[in-house]
Amino acid sequence: MVDPDALRYLRIAQADLDEAQRMVMLSGFRDSSIGFRLQQACEKALKSWIHTKGGMAPFTHDLVALMDWLEESGSDVSAFEQIADLSFFAVQTRYDDSVEISSPDWPLLLGITASLLDQVQRELS
Repeated sequence: MVDPDALRYLRIAQADLDEAQRMVMLSGFRDSSIGFRLQQACEKALKSWIHTKGGMAPFTHDLVALMDWLEESGSDVSAFEQIADLSFFAVQTRYDDSVEISSPDWPLLLGITASLLDQVQRELS
């Protein structure tokens, strides 16, 4: 039986990814807003994956810590290493408007995030 928390996290991750994609497509949004949505999509996807492995998602926004948990459980997360920098958008850019951001390669990060969600969906199957 599929863990209901894994399904819930993945549904939320997909909604966050969809929103980030719309923001990039429509343009005019702050990089901090796009980054936050993508960070949230990745965080929820990784937490879903942790639940598929029988774990309990830790209370953290740190994508590296979540990927470390998965690696320790035997999962290969190497294809998603570039999302690690999105952890910056979880807190710093939400509470400090003086932080300067170099616009990331959003299409690349959107693609990696979509691949992550696809991987988690396969884990759920």
